[in-house]
Amino acid sequence: MTEILYVLYAVAICVMSYTLGCFSTARVIAKSCKKLNVYGVGTGLAINENIYLNISKPLGALAALLDATKIYMYLLILKWVFNSLGLTVLSMKEMIFAFGFFMILGHCFPIYHKFKGGRGIFIYVGLLMIYIPIPMLIALAIAGVLFFVFKQVRFSQYFIVLFPPFLSTFFFDTSRVLMALMGLTAVVMGVLNYFVSKRLGEF
Repeated sequence: MTEILYVLYAVAICVMSYTLGCFSTARVIAKSCKKLNVYGVGTGLAINENIYLNISKPLGALAALLDATKIYMYLLILKWVFNSLGLTVLSMKEMIFAFGFFMILGHCFPIYHKFKGGRGIFIYVGLLMIYIPIPMLIALAIAGVLFFVFKQVRFSQYFIVLFPPFLSTFFFDTSRVLMALMGLTAVVMGVLNYFVSKRLGEF
C-alpha cells in the first residue's frame, strides 16, 4: 500500500511539474512590461528569443533568466521537501530530474496554447545547472561567443543542449542512470528544436 501511495504522489508531482512548466514567462513579461500579446509579435511564439529579437533585448534576457531560475528553484524546493519527509524510496537525483523533465515538457508543449510552446533552452539550462553546473557554465560561455561574436544563433542553441551531457560523460562523475536521463532529455530537446526551426522556415 505504501508503494502505491508513493507512485500516486510521484504522478501528482509530475502533473504539477508539467502544469508549472506551462506557465509562460515570456508571455507574462511581454504582457506586463510592454502590454503586448507575444503570440502576435514576430514569430508568434512565446519564446525568449522572440522577445529578445522583436520586443526588447533586456526583457528577452530577463525572460531567459527567469525560466532557468524557475525550474532551478522549484527542484531545489522539491529536494528540500523530500529530504524533510525522509523519502528515500527512489534515487533522489534521478527522481528530481524526472520531475524537471516534465516541467520542460510543459514549457515546450503547454496545454493552454494547443501544445505550441517555446524551445525550452533556458529551462533546460536551469535543470542541468543543478546536476552538472560546471559543464553547463562552460557550454554557456562558448555558446555566448558563438552567439554574440559569430552570430551563430541556432548552432549556439544546439551546443547548449548537447555539449554539457557529452562533457559530463567523459570528465565528470555522474551516475549511469542520470547520464541516461540527461541523454534522453538532450535528444528530446534537439528533436523539438529541429521541428520548431523547420516550422519557422529557418532551414
